[in-house]
Amino acid sequence: MRIRPGSVVRGLGVTLACMEPDASKRSPILLTGFGVGWFLNRPGLQVVTYLPDAAEPWKRATVPFTTSVGSWSAVMLAAVTAVRRTKVPAPVAAVLMGGALVVVDSVLADLGEARNASRVDEVDETVEGAEVVDAEDRTSTPD
Repeated sequence: MRIRPGSVVRGLGVTLACMEPDASKRSPILLTGFGVGWFLNRPGLQVVTYLPDAAEPWKRATVPFTTSVGSWSAVMLAAVTAVRRTKVPAPVAAVLMGGALVVVDSVLADLGEARNASRVDEVDETVEGAEVVDAEDRTSTPD
């Protein structure tokens, strides 16, 4: 498992949000953490990400960012709020939640990279097979 900088920033954002006693300040902390983490590297698990079918490059760049960061922040805000209402001390809960997010995000990113690599290998094998067939067809002589 490779720990990614974006995962660390997202985990730090969750840790800080969990430590914040004022509920109204947690959301901006989470949005900042997930927003900065997105630019470092995308999360391994994206709760909701919408990819528009538009030709405009600004839509193809901003809509996935907005939907992913917004949905992750909302889910983690609910989780932080639920944990803050338990009897678990806030510093302990903050470190556990932030650390768990770093580990889960990194593992899921590794799994996603492995899946993408296997897809690339499948495509390469298909292309190589097609080239061999084409080469055989070109070398054969008509009867």
